[in-house]
Amino acid sequence: MRWSNLLRPKKVVTALRIESHASAQIIRHGYPDICLQFLGGLGDELMLTCLARELKKRDPSLRIWQISAAAELLRGNPDYHLVLGPDYWPLRHSNLLARNRTQLSYSRQLNGDDRWEIPQEHVLLKLLRQAGIKGDVVLRPYVHLNAEERRTFESDRVQICVQSLGQGTHETWMLNKIWPHERLCEVIENMHQRHPSLKFVQLGLGVDPKLPCDLDLRGRTSLRETASALAASQLFLGGEGFLAHLARAVDTRSVVIFGGRSRASQLGYGCNINLETYPACSPCWSRHRCDWQRTCLDQIAVSEVIDALERALAEMDQPLAVDFATVA
Repeated sequence: MRWSNLLRPKKVVTALRIESHASAQIIRHGYPDICLQFLGGLGDELMLTCLARELKKRDPSLRIWQISAAAELLRGNPDYHLVLGPDYWPLRHSNLLARNRTQLSYSRQLNGDDRWEIPQEHVLLKLLRQAGIKGDVVLRPYVHLNAEERRTFESDRVQICVQSLGQGTHETWMLNKIWPHERLCEVIENMHQRHPSLKFVQLGLGVDPKLPCDLDLRGRTSLRETASALAASQLFLGGEGFLAHLARAVDTRSVVIFGGRSRASQLGYGCNINLETYPACSPCWSRHRCDWQRTCLDQIAVSEVIDALERALAEMDQPLAVDFATVA
């Protein structure tokens, strides 16, 4: 915020209010050493927990703040001194936090219709580098649940959480991520026939299309309850996005349908089975525009997803592989 740009009284009043809110938090909690921010979706906000962990490992005395739409998920995370939710988003513009704020991004919109910069490495590596972190790192997000939360959705059956993105979801503007709903239905029906004891749980928003699952939690869970359901399950099945990152944050193995918009090497985790295709146009990193009838998603057959689930079920008692890397 540039005070020289505040030409109208209304802007001046707004700026003073923002600074007063920042002052109140600083007086109450002390001045932060760093304030993390990401202008993105919930999955992006969650990935910042990787940065907080690596920063804290290097200097345990750091006072790390994060202003986040996913503040509920960050509750109980020992790597943060303070987490502020969406009500405090105006503090993104506070001069009092400006010199300690690290505002991060891994891609940017380019000139043209729906053209975005394609990352040349895993986005967590890029974010860690932007934050000035060097050396050995672990590429994963973190959510801390207590014992009661982990028991909430426990089942005596093998449990698989599934998400099907629909026309009313917040990710509709990323149509290039969405595998056809009818194919997901076919996968679940086939797996039920193969393994009648399996329990499928549908997560997501109330407007998501209904799947033939044993338990329908669409629109019925908070963010932490969604994390609890994933933590109590053996597997997650869905597209690349927030729930895939959340599953990794609570140590749940996933089968992730990438298609070809992005690569698992850019947004995935090695412990998962990541389904990708490699047409000439991939990865495009376009959100919705496609001149190829989304062939990258169409090429992923129902049988391929079923085979991936069978392999994941066979590995479900094994520890998850950890993605180590070195930031130069």
